[in-house]
Amino acid sequence: MVLELERMIAEEFPTPGDRLPKESELAERFHVSRIVVREAIKVLEDRGALEVRAGSGTYALAPSIEKVKDSLKRLFKDHPFPSQSDAALMLELRGVLEESVAGLAAVRATPEDLESMYAALVEMQAGRGDEDTAEADLRFHLAVARAAHNPYFEMVIDPLTSVFIQQIRLTNSYNVGVDLHRSVADEIRNGNPVGARQAVRRLMRNTLDYSLKAIRLMETTEGNQTEHASGALK
Repeated sequence: MVLELERMIAEEFPTPGDRLPKESELAERFHVSRIVVREAIKVLEDRGALEVRAGSGTYALAPSIEKVKDSLKRLFKDHPFPSQSDAALMLELRGVLEESVAGLAAVRATPEDLESMYAALVEMQAGRGDEDTAEADLRFHLAVARAAHNPYFEMVIDPLTSVFIQQIRLTNSYNVGVDLHRSVADEIRNGNPVGARQAVRRLMRNTLDYSLKAIRLMETTEGNQTEHASGALK
């Protein structure tokens, strides 16, 4: 019901402030109970897509950076372990974005931005635990994104990076290439846009190789388990 309601809003009520039909009308339209409609509206209200005004009705809200970011995270959460082809395509997008971000960060980064990057590197290097290492990796990439001082980059990079961190968790493989990350930070600190972009390119190439190996290992393991289970049933 939530997906159907989202689709209806996008197609028929795209303007912020548009008033949606009454619950009874929505229930009749989608052939569900008013309780189901009310629950779907509550979900979209929590996501910031709708506003329910007592005694007035339900209204569409303007999209925001945080809403888009949350939507992308929900999308990737449903597919935390992409195929090899999808991983390559996603990393290609991430690489293009992060190269641009690093180049801008080399020009725009503040001392506070640099402090955040190097603090994340310290956490990655410390190796206090797999989960801490993964979280520090994510914080590093978000620190670089914020250093570009364009929130729309962070809006996309945050969910894309999160899905690769999820891959690290699923495969229990935490060789995140601290030196490659540090090279990105150093070039940004030196105010070298070209060097920063090149450093990101090296990091993304390493990440792609690393991610594809992890995915192949996972797919092989799952395939062997399926064969074993099939053989046991014969």
